[in-house]
Amino acid sequence: MDYLEVYTNTIRERGNEGLAKTIEKTADEVGEKYLADFDYVSHKIGLLFGNVQSGKTAQMFGIICEAANQGFAAFLLLTTDNVTLQQQTLQRVKDDLGHFCICGENDAMKFTENALAKPVIIVLKKNYRVLRQWANIMRSTAFMVGNPLFILDDEADAASLNTLVNSHRQSSINRYLDYIKNEASSSIYLQVTGTPQAIFFTNFNEWFPSLFHILF
Repeated sequence: MDYLEVYTNTIRERGNEGLAKTIEKTADEVGEKYLADFDYVSHKIGLLFGNVQSGKTAQMFGIICEAANQGFAAFLLLTTDNVTLQQQTLQRVKDDLGHFCICGENDAMKFTENALAKPVIIVLKKNYRVLRQWANIMRSTAFMVGNPLFILDDEADAASLNTLVNSHRQSSINRYLDYIKNEASSSIYLQVTGTPQAIFFTNFNEWFPSLFHILF
């Protein structure tokens, strides 16, 4: 299955040819320049940024589809710590990417039963209790042993960074994201923001070296 083609065809069926083309452009660029040469043993980071209300969610979905085409089977999509926003994002993923296995915060059984047979997208709030729960789920299932993980962090400049770095400690959210990342053999952590100035404030060396940044 060509996951990107299925997704962009869905966008075209809704009458938005222009958006479909920009999604293809961004996904192809990421795929050709960065995913095709990924070594599947490293932990890398990227930044996707653009103007507010410029369609970053659609661009994220396109990159997910291209990464699935390239062999990634597990995706973690992080939202801010807001129940309504997490539910809205989860519903949009279901509406747009129904050809994936889609899990919300309480879908551990669904995740376990799928066992990565279909690429899975897990939509979670950036809440330390939720992240701790899923760190334990991934550890207990051991599905990520030998498999890469793709993390997409929406509004990455909010909550995910280590807010205690100046105290030489690690904040809870940052720590549990670290645990989740380390359950996988390799990972790409894609920070997504609608505030381009965040590129100047993000410490790329906090976890692992920068891989790329994309303006859409």
